[in-house]
Amino acid sequence: MQFPARLFLSAALVSALASTTVARAEDTPLPVDLLDDTDAFGSLRGSDGQASVDLTLPTETPGTGRDEPLSTSRAVRTERITPTIAEEDEQPTRPRARTADALDASSYDPLGIRLGSFVVLPSVELRGGYTSNAAGSSTGGPSGVLTVVPDLIVKSDWSRHALGFAFHGNLDYFSDGSVAPQPDINAEATARLDLPRDWALRLRANYNYQTQSLSSLDYPAGVENPPGVNTYNAGATLDGTVGRVALQLRSGVTYTGYENGKGANGEIIPQGDRDNTWVSAATRVGYEVTPAFTPFVEAEVSDRSFRQKIDSNGFNRASQGITLRGGIAYSADPVLKGELALGWHHESYDDDAFKPLNAMTIDGNVLWAPTELTNFTLRAATYVDPTTDPSSAGSIVYDIGLKAQHALRRNLTLDADLGYQYQKYEGINAADATYEAGFGVTWKINRSAWVVGRFQQEYYKSATPGGDYPTTTVTVGLRLQR
Repeated sequence: MQFPARLFLSAALVSALASTTVARAEDTPLPVDLLDDTDAFGSLRGSDGQASVDLTLPTETPGTGRDEPLSTSRAVRTERITPTIAEEDEQPTRPRARTADALDASSYDPLGIRLGSFVVLPSVELRGGYTSNAAGSSTGGPSGVLTVVPDLIVKSDWSRHALGFAFHGNLDYFSDGSVAPQPDINAEATARLDLPRDWALRLRANYNYQTQSLSSLDYPAGVENPPGVNTYNAGATLDGTVGRVALQLRSGVTYTGYENGKGANGEIIPQGDRDNTWVSAATRVGYEVTPAFTPFVEAEVSDRSFRQKIDSNGFNRASQGITLRGGIAYSADPVLKGELALGWHHESYDDDAFKPLNAMTIDGNVLWAPTELTNFTLRAATYVDPTTDPSSAGSIVYDIGLKAQHALRRNLTLDADLGYQYQKYEGINAADATYEAGFGVTWKINRSAWVVGRFQQEYYKSATPGGDYPTTTVTVGLRLQR
């Protein structure tokens, strides 16, 4: 796949959109509610297509109340501000004093391009810098890094219903020619249909492309350059209220396909036995104690099947799972909103060689903004990941991230984040752990150009003996947007 060419073509398309004379940019900033991510698909990350936490994608910038992309080094984790169990426009808004900087913060926001009843926000970010471990492995060495990040957001501006599309790319090039470029691509289409009596049907389709980690326990032996992983996800959510009872029905399907690897002599190393489909359905019932506070219980069933029923080790890894959760949803916009739930997951396997997997779960999505210039974001997810190890049925993954942002001035924002991921392989005494810490600065020159800088420190503790490594990455660049 020609990913470098595709990404550069995407960047060129973004630039072309920005300069087109057919569409006209508005003379005033976009409405705040237009850019708020109220139509995100899932509330709890672990229930959303087995998606991991990501704090590196666009987030809400302090003082603006709208989505603004922030600089990162290498995107390894997805941030989405997701809806609470009740509709946001039904929740009370807590007034508070506004500062002069907060009032004028939108003067540095992109205007976007209006195409009929749609708003298009294109951007491209170019960053350069240094990394101490380009390969992301215990044997990796230092290298210069050039990162290209094209983004495209399209959203409808309708009084009812909503339709949106988002594209995010991240491509790292290294001056060390022995390390292949590392692409990360995500494209998503969403729709919301407003139904009678305040019910809503939300639809989503998503595609993601990443490369496998060299230090993973499941990395294919003998493969030099990391093969790609293609993930396709689709689903639907129906939610609404009956009196003070809040109801939600959710379903989803995720297909994960692994590309074959190539050995040193060009031989093909197949991975088709890892291709799998995960299907889930969930029901949630909550009770609105107050318009802002809703405790809930949730039950989810899932099924995982593989394209090849028997894998290369002679096992049938198909499984069925059930998850029970209990939690709270809270919405006191703009100070505090989100959901947090604890639960228990049980996974049984078709092959008698594997014992059932049982684990506690924690899932959450919380945004706290004590002032208009400062906010904190917490994301947590728990999900099951299949493995190729013949002694293990699979792994349970706990993923948590915390991010803080503060606007020193209306055009100068600081952000810091901490991340932790723990992946425990069942049946064997082995686990992967990733520790992350980062610091970023965004200087908004004007609406069209921002200077971005990022420092990222990562430590990876591998389940494979001798696979541990640290990585330090420093980048600085320019974001161009419309």
